[in-house]
Order: sequence, then structure tokens, then C-alpha cells
Amino acid sequence: MSKFESKEAEELYFLQPEQEVGDSVSGAAWFGLYQLEAIILTEDARGNVFLRKYDTTADLNEAWELVIQNTYPGPGGE
Repeated sequence: MSKFESKEAEELYFLQPEQEVGDSVSGAAWFGLYQLEAIILTEDARGNVFLRKYDTTADLNEAWELVIQNTYPGPGGE
């Protein structure tokens, strides 16, 4: 069984994202932002890779901000 949710998730995983946060090895998850594709990839601590596609840039940016807030909680973020 593949660790990738889809072929598209696998292809993107091997490309450098515009931004990334988190760590799936020593943390709960890794997240990669692919702005041109309007996609956020997530790799969980088990190594499974999931893809979430957004309809608008506003939705993508809102979701990415939530990822950052949840990855770096507290004042000052990172």
C-alpha cells in the first residue's frame, strides 16, 4: 500500500513547496504549501501523505494561516 493518498500527492511531495512548516519525524506532522496548485500537503507521523486542494487563493491562505497557528501556537508564532 502506498503512503500517498493519490498520484498527485506523490508527484507534489517530491517538488519543493513554496513554504513548509512542521516536522513529521520529531513532530506531529509536516505541511507543504503549493500556491500555484492551491494545495496543502500533509505528511503525518506515520509517513502518510494527504492532499487538500482549495477552490480560491483566499481559502488556501486562510487554511495555511491556520496550519501555522496550530503548528506554532502561542504569541509570536514561529
